[in-house]
Amino acid sequence: MSAEQVKEQQENVEIRKSIVIEASPEVIFKAITEPNELTKWFPDQAILELKVGGKMKLSFFKTDSEYRQMDYFPEGNINEIVQDRKISYTWHEPNIPDFPRTVVTWELEKLGDNKTRVNLLHTGFKQDETAGKHDQGWSHFLGELKKYCEQRDK
Repeated sequence: MSAEQVKEQQENVEIRKSIVIEASPEVIFKAITEPNELTKWFPDQAILELKVGGKMKLSFFKTDSEYRQMDYFPEGNINEIVQDRKISYTWHEPNIPDFPRTVVTWELEKLGDNKTRVNLLHTGFKQDETAGKHDQGWSHFLGELKKYCEQRDK
């Protein structure tokens, strides 16, 4: 592998997660796109303008837990929306020096009457601790999404 290929590989780290949730795609799509739903399982505050080019801004405030040691304010713009199936947006954290411009994509796949596979892809990371922290964060929050949607859909 050439030095250029190694560098490119180090600059193209992806986070891929998949989870099956016992809830309909409609319930999950609302949970990942509507600000009043998002704040029940994900950020403390949310702005999400559901249109291509719309603004996305999330606020995560520091807590006493070891999980969050500082405030986070990721922001971006909506790239794509397919009702009840897909949403994609840019994700940049302006308060973290050298944070790359990344893209988060959620895809929902109906598996049965009340089961949905949620695929999450977060691309654009460099090989550094930021990618690892986001990988851990997404694992945690997908678990929160599952709990929220399964309890909400009953």
